[in-house]
Amino acid sequence: MFHWTGTILTTSLHKRWCKKVANMKRALKVEIQGREIIKPSHPTPHHLRNLELSLLDQTNYSLYVCTCFLYKVNNNVKADQVSQRLKSSLSETLTKFYPFAGRVKDDFSIECNDEGVEFIDGRADGFLSEYLQNPDQKLLTEFQPFGGKGDPIAGKGPLLILQVTFFKCGGVAITTLSSHKLIDALSSSIFISCWAAVARGEFRKAVVPEFVAASIFPPSESFVPFPTHFSPAESNRFVFDASKLAQLQAEVASASVPRPSRVEALTALIWKCARTASRSNRGFARPSLLVQAVNLRSVVVPPLSENSVGNSIGFMPAQTSEKEMELQELVCKLRKAKDEFSNNGIQTLLETKSILNVSESTRDKFERDEIDFFSFTSMISFPVHEGADFGWGKPIHVTFPNYTTPNVVILVSTEDGAGIEAFVYLSPEDMPIFERSQELLSFATLNPPVQVNEKEKGSVASKSSL
Repeated sequence: MFHWTGTILTTSLHKRWCKKVANMKRALKVEIQGREIIKPSHPTPHHLRNLELSLLDQTNYSLYVCTCFLYKVNNNVKADQVSQRLKSSLSETLTKFYPFAGRVKDDFSIECNDEGVEFIDGRADGFLSEYLQNPDQKLLTEFQPFGGKGDPIAGKGPLLILQVTFFKCGGVAITTLSSHKLIDALSSSIFISCWAAVARGEFRKAVVPEFVAASIFPPSESFVPFPTHFSPAESNRFVFDASKLAQLQAEVASASVPRPSRVEALTALIWKCARTASRSNRGFARPSLLVQAVNLRSVVVPPLSENSVGNSIGFMPAQTSEKEMELQELVCKLRKAKDEFSNNGIQTLLETKSILNVSESTRDKFERDEIDFFSFTSMISFPVHEGADFGWGKPIHVTFPNYTTPNVVILVSTEDGAGIEAFVYLSPEDMPIFERSQELLSFATLNPPVQVNEKEKGSVASKSSL
């Protein structure tokens, strides 16, 4: 017998139901209704037509980063009206975020020429509930611009591409592709919050962005690009509830780190299990390097505003040798790396012109693919859900499709704020081993159905000015 949402299914019925769901997944397609270039509603003044890139912008590739917001709305939503309102509010928002409508000119500047961002309008031949019950990351390709098959490098193309997809019987997906040459995770969150406020008609809540990072981190002709390898990646989602996180924190505590944070404990667990997967797949252990993104806005002198837009992140490196390490040891390495970065990180960044402070031998190992390299980003403190209300309530699910950059981990709060979702991207060879890790699964739930809170669902009729 199988139980699912209160319904008892016999084995034969369960098999037929699974086959039906599989068929629905294969049939879920998106028909593109139109593509349009959206420009700022007012021309950018001449004195703002050139934006100097900061050192942190320079060191980042023009890599498109994808975020997908999923919403449950009532069935009487008029897709054409909503789409038009989103486009008009986007145009208004771009007058404040005018560099987003520009193009990369060279290694030192953005030409704010109002060429615009691309807006894609789609209709899904399927139901949002299909994805929510089985949130397979592969389904997200249909909600992405270019079906997830476009060039991951923005180059001198649009800095921002958006796709809005409407499902049958209610449901909207808003997907963003933003170029990391200018837009870090918090910058993207600030933009979404502002666009959403304008779409709701709440102009007073629309922030005024500041593009001043170059004043603190001036550009350099000798900047060192952040190392990146592009290869196929498989993704999966792991959910950690509050009680399991508390249990994990207690288990990894030690005399050296008596009170590890949730992020430290979870990072150590994922790091250990990913190293184990790599060792099992290759047949031998390798040294590893983990870098944790750090928001520099509040720690630089003078501090940058939290509305500062542009890359304002550094990377805190922690390294291990080939030997296997316990969770407490990994937490100690993470805490030591944090303390060292707090003491010297920014000064070293300015001196070396590199956001990754590691030895030449470590860089050489990375270039020769002789080291396991992991990149972690925590968005737990960002208003990922709260700031993305376009008038029909907060998103019920936010996810980050990635098919080209393995060994990446993104941490984000669950919709209720109590737990943490980890989006993990590994090589196709490592992922099957990783997701079977009993140590990992003793704390995590592997890709559970997305729970819809009816109180948060909202409705276009009652909450939106659309």
